[in-house]
Amino acid sequence: MSLFKPSCLDDFIINNQSERDVLEFILGGKLPFPFNGKSGILLHGYFGTGKSTLGFLLPHLLETAYAGNYPKNNCIGQMRAAEEARPEVFRCGGGLSSTNIVKTIYQLNGLWPLFHHGKTDYFIFDEVDKLTLSAQQSLKSVMDLERCQYFFTTNYLDRVDTGIINRSFVIEMNQSTNPADYVKMGQSILQKMTLAPTAMPEASIKAIAQKAKGSLRDFVNDVVFDALKLGGVLPQ
Repeated sequence: MSLFKPSCLDDFIINNQSERDVLEFILGGKLPFPFNGKSGILLHGYFGTGKSTLGFLLPHLLETAYAGNYPKNNCIGQMRAAEEARPEVFRCGGGLSSTNIVKTIYQLNGLWPLFHHGKTDYFIFDEVDKLTLSAQQSLKSVMDLERCQYFFTTNYLDRVDTGIINRSFVIEMNQSTNPADYVKMGQSILQKMTLAPTAMPEASIKAIAQKAKGSLRDFVNDVVFDALKLGGVLPQ
């Protein structure tokens, strides 16, 4: 069960406003993607900060944007994923070979993606740092293919090949320097547990956020535990 299932960009904490702007420009159609040799979005940061969740969500958000299937009067950060993408997912590690990766990408790129509004192929590399260096370096050639968008996640940016980094928009996802950023998220959880959003003082939510050190998993769990003590009920 997940009480907090992100479905839009505003559901994530991205500290660097310039990096957040890049995602908004891409989703809003102001910045083409790929652009100027960058065909990847690389999400990095501490454990549990939502990197994989956002990495898997972005293709669906892009499809929604390409289809124009969202209220135009809302800010792009509130656009909820309403269209489904069919990304090819590589869960890195476990002996995943560069030969198989490159072959798969070339095969899919040779087909016209009729089922995608963006007429593009989406490739997700979860925990890309677990690939060998040679496997990572082999991605540089396919990252220049047309109609391909890549989404990488890692806990260890220093273990990612510089060629991938250079071909990607790099987005840091770590603990916000402003604990108030977590208040709205915590209040949303309280409401889902049949409590008033003010049932827990903002100071308490901020303290939980500081303790979690950027981990949304820990933050959500601690808010839920405290909400149960206040009489909250988990939804069925």
